Amino acid sequence: MNIITFEYLCTIVYVLIDDWYVAHGKKLLKGKRGRKPKFSDSEVITLLLLMDFLSYPGETQFIAFMRSNYLTLFPDLLDQSQFNRRARSLRLLVEELRKHWAKLLGVTFHDTFILDTKPVPVLSYKRSKRHSDFAGSASYGYCASRKMKYFGYKLVMVCTLDSIPAVYDLVPANTDERAGADAVLLALRNCDILADKGFIGSDWQAKHLRLHGNRIWVRPKLVKE
Repeated sequence: MNIITFEYLCTIVYVLIDDWYVAHGKKLLKGKRGRKPKFSDSEVITLLLLMDFLSYPGETQFIAFMRSNYLTLFPDLLDQSQFNRRARSLRLLVEELRKHWAKLLGVTFHDTFILDTKPVPVLSYKRSKRHSDFAGSASYGYCASRKMKYFGYKLVMVCTLDSIPAVYDLVPANTDERAGADAVLLALRNCDILADKGFIGSDWQAKHLRLHGNRIWVRPKLVKE
């Protein structure tokens, strides 16, 4: 297996993103006011994706690491608050990039997918949520597989058998598995969906088969003798 340096990885990711941005991304931002930023949109998106390769606990630590070690690659690097603001403003563009790459990877040609959920905690369980930015959207929930109570969201995702994300949604943590999956399954037609026991429900499964031809296969609960 070939191993590349993180610096080389930064360069590869940036080139792929900037090529897409020049060909497609700028058109999506047509009409956006303001002068061209010194730290480009392609650089912001590059750092957003690179964060997934390093195990830093948060954005602040990651930006500090990049500033200390790779400032030559990103000489106009923003401070953390500016970076966060720019990143949030580009979230829809990042989603379009994801869809573009998913199409290139052949996701649209797959007819068998995996459906699953994952807890996304955003604040400690006992911390006051009243004045939090997540108040009103996040909620308390319980993850049975991890036996974990948490406050946050539930990531509902459909991916290919080789783990390429096809479609996803973020719902409050207390959302029922099947209700959370309704929106993501709208993107599929006549597919086989493999899911765990959290999606058991004959009426619910029959509904999706009737509406869009999606066959949801769930391993039945084992009965102890």
